[in-house]
Amino acid sequence: MQKKIEGVIAVPLTPFDQDGNIRFDSLEKIIEFMIGKGIHGLFPCGSVSLGPLMKTEERKQILEFIVKVNQERVPVIAQIGAADTRTAVDLAHHAQSLGVDAIASIPPFYIPTDEEAMYEHFQEIKNAAEIPVYAYNNLWTGKIISPRLFKKLVDLGYQGMKDAGENILLHYNYFRLAPPSFNLLMGNETLALPAFVMGVKGFTSGTINAFPELNLELYRSFKKGNLKKAAKLQQKILQLSEILSIAPVISNIYACIKMRGIDFGFPRKPLQPVNKDLQNDLKEKISLLGLLDKPYY
Repeated sequence: MQKKIEGVIAVPLTPFDQDGNIRFDSLEKIIEFMIGKGIHGLFPCGSVSLGPLMKTEERKQILEFIVKVNQERVPVIAQIGAADTRTAVDLAHHAQSLGVDAIASIPPFYIPTDEEAMYEHFQEIKNAAEIPVYAYNNLWTGKIISPRLFKKLVDLGYQGMKDAGENILLHYNYFRLAPPSFNLLMGNETLALPAFVMGVKGFTSGTINAFPELNLELYRSFKKGNLKKAAKLQQKILQLSEILSIAPVISNIYACIKMRGIDFGFPRKPLQPVNKDLQNDLKEKISLLGLLDKPYY
């Protein structure tokens, strides 16, 4: 029986030491921290996880470790996308062998491709898997999935999509084109509430690594019908996003995790850790939002 993939789905950051080696002890800490707070799923090896900065073998090791630590407590959607089709298919086979609940793939990136080539890429991934397959629309790739391609993927048998295109009108268009059984996930916590109002059932989040309470309370408030509180919390997430944008966002989330008392290591180069002055500035601004004191939202 397939698990429901909905609610608040964490994109776990990957901790590294100063030499760029994966710190599996710290990865276990952040997974346990988020599951303990009540997250509803995991989306490893995505952009915030720094999947594109990892070798194929490292991505396999990360996924194996997360599946082992998770012990089937929450659904896992493995991001298996890559710039080339062969690697994506290899990662799809590997993810399926581990018993994950679904796989997801960004379009092929960096090398210019037309929509037909993108479709064939997605088709080979779908043919390689017997578990649910999701597309992954991500603005950072420079390859936005058009409504036309989206409809073709639905017809191909894709069962869902994470949409991090940061375009709410396009998101609504995807939702309109999809059948009721299709699981469209909002891929950015800054647009979670507008997506929920439209009928979307879940969203993924990177800030949830440091601030799970804020993300989860927004979801709970919406589910309870308390739209006023949900809107207030969505505004707070927008404020948090603005604060995090004063430097590379992912580096800042590493710093925020440390503010929550978790020894988490460093991002991988070319990303740099946040310097001391910026850490202090971040901490001051985030404290004013009330995110470092109970109830952390």
